[in-house]
Amino acid sequence: MKPDPVQLLLKRSEKEPFRQFMDLEVLEIKPGNALVAMRFSKKLQNIFGMLHGGAVFSLLDEAFQLACNAHGQVAVAQELTIYYLAPARAGARLLARVSEQHATRKTALYKAKVWEEDSEKMIARASAMAYRKGTDLPFNEKGELINES
Repeated sequence: MKPDPVQLLLKRSEKEPFRQFMDLEVLEIKPGNALVAMRFSKKLQNIFGMLHGGAVFSLLDEAFQLACNAHGQVAVAQELTIYYLAPARAGARLLARVSEQHATRKTALYKAKVWEEDSEKMIARASAMAYRKGTDLPFNEKGELINES
């Protein structure tokens, strides 16, 4: 019996150094969908004291990688286009939701949004395209990368 890809992703995601560095919290993963949270802390400020656009992009990208790989096959980003709509408040908890809109054997299209949890203020919207490699996820049940040296 094949392991559940969502459980493999959850375990692997817990070990991901970038997720830990960004203090990203995975709230939900389903095939084609993911919800990830991030708190706007001082370490994520840009030169103007606002939330760095790269932090917003990283939050979206984390949700995107989980949504498109939750089918159990390796999928990589082909494109991610982000539209920044408004600045986030300092200290706000941000949520990113990514949802699959259309999929073929080799590609999948996603829509995404980032918003402040408490005010529901929209911070960014995005569209993304994933390329499906056609290979199983290379993680074991402990969340370790198979053949990692």
